[in-house]
Amino acid sequence: MPPGGHVDANETPEDCAKRECKEETGLDVEIMGADQPDLFADAAEEGRMLKKPFAMLLENIPESKERGEPAHEHMDFLFLAKPIDESQVLVIAKEEADHLRWFTREEIEKLSEEDIFRNVRQYIRTFTV
Repeated sequence: MPPGGHVDANETPEDCAKRECKEETGLDVEIMGADQPDLFADAAEEGRMLKKPFAMLLENIPESKERGEPAHEHMDFLFLAKPIDESQVLVIAKEEADHLRWFTREEIEKLSEEDIFRNVRQYIRTFTV
């Protein structure tokens, strides 16, 4: 799975994505998002527009006795990002992403359903760079 985590208090999903990328990969990133009409253009004091996620998921998480978690729903906001500075060095936080590795689309297609969630495979299939 890509970098991710839980949103902290007073943090937007976009800010969370940036922070989690930094913590887990060492990279400062710019969150990409589709342009939207600025509904605050004439009233900046009222608020601001947020980046639109690539996808939003509501996942059914089964009970995990190992982690002491009951079955629950988990909301994911998926963002696309790019490094702010191309010269940054990728540094994987071992405690966060011990088994992280890159895959080609062909390698993803060969993974068994035990190795990849069906919805993850599907959003990879639907996304084109």
